Amino acid sequence: MKLAVPSVGEGGLDAQRSAHFGHADCFTILNIEDGKVSVEGTIANPPPHEEGGCMRPVGILSEAGIDAIVAVGMGMRPMQGFAAAGITVLHDAESATVGAAAERIAAGQLDAMGPEHACRH
Repeated sequence: MKLAVPSVGEGGLDAQRSAHFGHADCFTILNIEDGKVSVEGTIANPPPHEEGGCMRPVGILSEAGIDAIVAVGMGMRPMQGFAAAGITVLHDAESATVGAAAERIAAGQLDAMGPEHACRH
């Protein structure tokens, strides 16, 4: 699985996970295979609400071949955009770091995000 984790700063396993995917500085890109996590790199996140707004990360991550993203919450529009792009949105409101979120995903502890987690802003 190729996973994108919204990250603060320069990203990486020790980076703080961004609670709001649209305002993340970047996305740390991870590969998770057979319960093992490896870092592939990062993808810069354009400033929020530039051309394409909250849908811009959907396109960027889709073009990068991302299989899943983990988030605390997001609006229904990007949630539907990720679904249409074939990107699973996993819900995690607990992990503070990119690495902690990745370990939970590798262990199969996170479920897909549902409409009840959608932000209303």
